[in-house]
Amino acid sequence: MIIRNLLEEYRRHLTRLASTLFEAMVRGLGLKLELPRSTYLDESTELVRVYRYPRSSVDKELANGMHVHTDSSLLSILNEDQVGGLQFLKDDQWSDVKPIPSTLIVNLGDMMQALSDDEYKSVTHKVKLSKQKERVSICYFVFPQENALIHTSKYKPFTYNDFRAQVQLDVKTVGWKIGLQNFKLPQTSSN
Repeated sequence: MIIRNLLEEYRRHLTRLASTLFEAMVRGLGLKLELPRSTYLDESTELVRVYRYPRSSVDKELANGMHVHTDSSLLSILNEDQVGGLQFLKDDQWSDVKPIPSTLIVNLGDMMQALSDDEYKSVTHKVKLSKQKERVSICYFVFPQENALIHTSKYKPFTYNDFRAQVQLDVKTVGWKIGLQNFKLPQTSSN
């Protein structure tokens, strides 16, 4: 019961942080959201997960703790230990995220990329295992309301439910998440 209470308190703090970050991004881009803010940061969709990655007995280059992916969320806030292993992809190169004590890592997810009309990008990342130590991280995810319509100029209108169902279909049929590409509108050339 003590761990549950601690995680609930932690979730409440991250809810406030996610709301503050979301508001700053909306203002920074001058986004005119059609629905109330609570529709995009729906407390009923929040999720806190604790990930434990055991030590690896294989070559570090081969030892993935979490496969390459983007988060489907609007925002993900990660609290990781000092073991390291989180990597992100930029310019076709993998870079290590060096752990800094008492800091949080914020990932923008697919829903933020869609809402921002690609002004913000969902972060492609993975986790590598350590041969020396196990790794533990606590991650908070928040999503839009399941039936809230996301409608922007670069994507056909969809709900988070539509997105989640498509991701499940992708994994079932092709073996991985295709994500936002399924909802992208064809680009038109301007003459």
